[in-house]
Amino acid sequence: MSAADLTAGLFKLRFKALGTECIVQFRTPSVEGAKSFRAAALAWIKDFENTWSRFKPDSLLSRINAGAGKESFELNEVQEHVLKLCEHTYRFTNGLNDPTSFPLTLLWDQAAKEDRLPAEEEISETKKLVSWPLVEWGEGSVFLPEKGMALEIGGFGKEYAVDQLIALAKQHEIPDVLVDLGRDLATLGEPPHGPYWVVGVEDATKEDTPLHRLAFTGKAMATSGNGRRFRTIGGKKFGHIMDARSGVPAETDVLTASCLADDCLTAGLLSTNACILGVEGGLKEISRHFGTDAILQTIQQTHYTTTIHRHVLAH
Repeated sequence: MSAADLTAGLFKLRFKALGTECIVQFRTPSVEGAKSFRAAALAWIKDFENTWSRFKPDSLLSRINAGAGKESFELNEVQEHVLKLCEHTYRFTNGLNDPTSFPLTLLWDQAAKEDRLPAEEEISETKKLVSWPLVEWGEGSVFLPEKGMALEIGGFGKEYAVDQLIALAKQHEIPDVLVDLGRDLATLGEPPHGPYWVVGVEDATKEDTPLHRLAFTGKAMATSGNGRRFRTIGGKKFGHIMDARSGVPAETDVLTASCLADDCLTAGLLSTNACILGVEGGLKEISRHFGTDAILQTIQQTHYTTTIHRHVLAH
């Protein structure tokens, strides 16, 4: 990273990780400071992926899942913190976000490959493997007690990574930064030409078309939805967000939900909740948390929390 990486007064770090395109824009007075932060950020992301990616057969997550019903695994303090986040997400969402719901994802992915709907018996049997409270964890170890159980942190992993990169920026005394990991983002300070960072909310019905531009700082935003990621079975689309209660992909009036909160983890959990609960339930849940705002898009109209307009820029 050198002065050549400066664009409009910002260093820009671009990379691909966690299955998405990532960009970190930041200001720091020295090139050496920029290099130090860049190295720390990329090292953290690499370690996180190597430990928790389900697409890496030798990752800790893959080994935990492969050992379900057979063996426990030791965890260091940092790794156990992710299990604490699993507990937090389960309780925060009242079980809607269950870190053990991955067997349902596998069931529906396989059904889509075979172009058939899973049988009710298959769904019922798979749901028996979905229960975070059954997981035995703590004091430096984790054990999945039933063969076929599996963990997946996709419900909060990217948002957690955003928050961790913001924490790294603070540690490196970088006052102004925007971290964007595939539409999950967080901000600190201000950009060179204004007091607020400006980000777009995409129109759920028109790809690559902005619905609104939002201005904020010291906040995070996450967007969830089924419009871009889905399976097709018999010509019908089934979204990637699972409803662990029913064992089937969530199917509500919400196309996408974009939520603002003080941290990206909270924003992500609330936006995903809205996709499972629908507009009425989603807005009700969001309103219970101080300092949160949201934009929920349906086919018919767009719904807003009462205070979101303070962040919306005029067209």
